[in-house]
Amino acid sequence: MITESLKKIISYSWKNKVVTAKNISFDLGLEKSTVSRNISKLRGKNILIKTDELSPSNLGGRKTIVYSFNEKLGHILGISVEQDGIEYVKTDLFSNALEKKKIVQKINEKNIAFILREIIKENEDILGVGISIPGIIENNTVVFSEALSLKNFDLEKTLLLDIPIFVEKDSICGATRYSLESKNIVYFQLSVPYYVNEPVGLGVGIVIDGKPYYGHSNFSGEYKLNKSIYSKKISYEEFLKKSVSLNEFFDDISKKIGQISSILDPEVVVIGGNITLISGIEKLRNFVVEQVYMYEQRKMKIVIEDAKEFVNAEGAAINVLKNMFLKEEGIEYFCKKVILNE
Repeated sequence: MITESLKKIISYSWKNKVVTAKNISFDLGLEKSTVSRNISKLRGKNILIKTDELSPSNLGGRKTIVYSFNEKLGHILGISVEQDGIEYVKTDLFSNALEKKKIVQKINEKNIAFILREIIKENEDILGVGISIPGIIENNTVVFSEALSLKNFDLEKTLLLDIPIFVEKDSICGATRYSLESKNIVYFQLSVPYYVNEPVGLGVGIVIDGKPYYGHSNFSGEYKLNKSIYSKKISYEEFLKKSVSLNEFFDDISKKIGQISSILDPEVVVIGGNITLISGIEKLRNFVVEQVYMYEQRKMKIVIEDAKEFVNAEGAAINVLKNMFLKEEGIEYFCKKVILNE
């Protein structure tokens, strides 16, 4: 039987990673006997693992047993879809990346479903899938994605999976990746299209007090840049081999990033997306610092993402984990899958 107290303890243990019976009882307001009974059940299912014993205080008493949530109990798949390709990562239940892969290929409405099915088929031992997509997303449906030529594309119905799927827009996934460390984040997703003479995509992911902000019409963070990084029609892969000054582009985009960052005043400003593959991208940070009003007086960190990190894919995986362990229906699914083996 899956009780409310058991679900609370699972959520608490995942969130805190390391727990004791005393912590659980005090923080959740549960009787010691209830906590002890549920810990025994979770240990029996290998969800909680005994990792340490703390000596009693000078006043005496029993040793305190320390438990860790077993992050190796299952896997999550995070997939990032952009016009120039797909990145995906398999993580444990603490979002630690175990495997990473990248597919360089132009993605559109004709091939996206087939490629996603193939990726998921290769990773059958997963508890859930998170997908990052550029565009307007609502209830796992891509309402509109200019980059991928998608409109009212229901990924849940298209893929027909027997595990939970969570589709989120790319800039929110990027911000979610940093939400484990900070509560107020502005994530600027700069996506260079497959052909670099086309306009760079700009999406802004906003997290306020740890929660994504979507806006009244679900259009928060959407903006059309109408500016490309190069005039000739060549692939982004070819462009990366060239030596081209992007100072004019950096100057233009930094003004927009600086204005938004000045108004929202977050803890962290992140510049991400595949634009970070460009050699010398670190210079963009200096351009942005110049554009943030009274930057020196603010407690604001400006980060240029490491291009080697699969940030959106990891953010998509973290989105699955948050839904699985911090929401009622997610915890119920985990209990049925892992405890009841349904």
